[in-house]
Amino acid sequence: MDLDFLSHIQLTEILPWVLPPFLGAVIGYVTNAIAIRMLFRPLTEIRVLGMRLPLTPGIIPKQRAQLAESIGQMVSRELLTEEAVRQQLVSEGFQSRMEQNIDALLGDIISTPLAELQQGNQELVFTSVESFLSEGLYSFFSSRSFIHGVRNILSRVVRSLGQKELEELIGEADVGALVVDRLIPLISEPENRSKIVRAIEGWIDRRRQGERLMESILSEELSQVLADLLATLLPSLFDSLFRWLEQQDTREEMNHRGKRLLRTVLEKLNVLQRFLISAGQFDRTLEQKMPEIVEEAMSALRSYAYDADTLDKLKAVLKRTLSGWRKKPAAEIFAGIRPGFAGQLAEGLLARVGEEAAQRRIAVGIDRILEKVKQRTLGEILTRYLRIPEQETIDFVSNKVLAFLSRKESSQAIAAEVVAFSRKFIEEHRQENIAELLHIEPALQKRASSYLSGQLIRIIDARLPAFIESFDVRQLVVDKINGLDVAQVEKLLLMVIQKHLRWINIFGGILGALIGLSQLALRLL
Repeated sequence: MDLDFLSHIQLTEILPWVLPPFLGAVIGYVTNAIAIRMLFRPLTEIRVLGMRLPLTPGIIPKQRAQLAESIGQMVSRELLTEEAVRQQLVSEGFQSRMEQNIDALLGDIISTPLAELQQGNQELVFTSVESFLSEGLYSFFSSRSFIHGVRNILSRVVRSLGQKELEELIGEADVGALVVDRLIPLISEPENRSKIVRAIEGWIDRRRQGERLMESILSEELSQVLADLLATLLPSLFDSLFRWLEQQDTREEMNHRGKRLLRTVLEKLNVLQRFLISAGQFDRTLEQKMPEIVEEAMSALRSYAYDADTLDKLKAVLKRTLSGWRKKPAAEIFAGIRPGFAGQLAEGLLARVGEEAAQRRIAVGIDRILEKVKQRTLGEILTRYLRIPEQETIDFVSNKVLAFLSRKESSQAIAAEVVAFSRKFIEEHRQENIAELLHIEPALQKRASSYLSGQLIRIIDARLPAFIESFDVRQLVVDKINGLDVAQVEKLLLMVIQKHLRWINIFGGILGALIGLSQLALRLL
């Protein structure tokens, strides 16, 4: 009984000193915990009798949009900055990881059989590659650096070829047979004949308007070569001529003209001569035998035309004529050519070169010409025979090549050929991989990975501001936070600040205890 009394007296004496700090600590801890809890809860507003209770929903659920915006701005301004990303790019660890990842990716690609790489929408891949390659080639072919490079290359090629003798360039090739087998069938096509005829007529029209002498166009050597070539074609021209003369309507016209010529001759005789001829009916006999006379005349003309001496004489005439033309103005020579006549003549010649006999003669003529000039260099032939300066040849070749490559159709055609070749190549090597086909060793793969990773980092570094801006980190964070429900936002924030919130509760309890102790101190005073 005494012990209970003493304990009661001691407790009543101790509680006034212990209870204020303890209650202060509990109140501080609990009020902080409630305040922190009210940051998140309730998740939605609470209504009683249609009226929203104050402090519902919690501060963070209510201000989630502003919170997301603030976090997004902080991350984009303070955390994911250009300088921070650039420091990560240049760090040794990042570069090592980048190289390892690219090496792994490259290894997977080059070690996978082509058949597996083809899986998926192959047609879309090939179409995309063709389109990409076409656009890339078109841009590349149109670039100033490519044009300059092509001109330099072609200039060196033309100069190098110009220093070589024709015999060295031709080698063992049968140029005559090559022309007959490849070139003549090509120019014999109607479309190509039309182009050649238009080109010849256009060239002649330009010469009619010029003031140059023919010798500036036709060198002495070229005139001899042309004479030899035309002499070679003379039998073919005679063939065409006699085929025309042997046509029925042509023969009838010749018979008619022969009879009219006979009457003209008889009218020039005196009266006695005409009387004697009429009395003997020689005029009627001649008219009746006119077809036979024409046939004999044609036979004699054919024999004379194909005679070797006649062909040599005609060849000499051609040479004299062409040599004489060289001293005259080009306009004077070409003015005498009736418009359209040269085209008709060229059309006729081109139509006849497809005949077997003409082809044999052309082959022989070309071989004879080449035999005469094979010891000369190509540059000498161009300048002496064709009067084409070296620089003019370079400009002509360069312009033609660049004009072809600069067309979009050319880029598309090249891209299509590359893709077609790729398709065929892949089909033929479906079970092989890129490493086997290209003999890629591990050391080469390592160097390629190192190079690619370095280039990729360099590109990212150079384009870093544009990359960061294109990502729009602020909006990305805002959209992500707004896309979460309130419970997820609470969990996310608590994961970051839960430790700090616990210390806030503890500090609240400590502060409450200090307040209780301060009250005791004031009581004692």
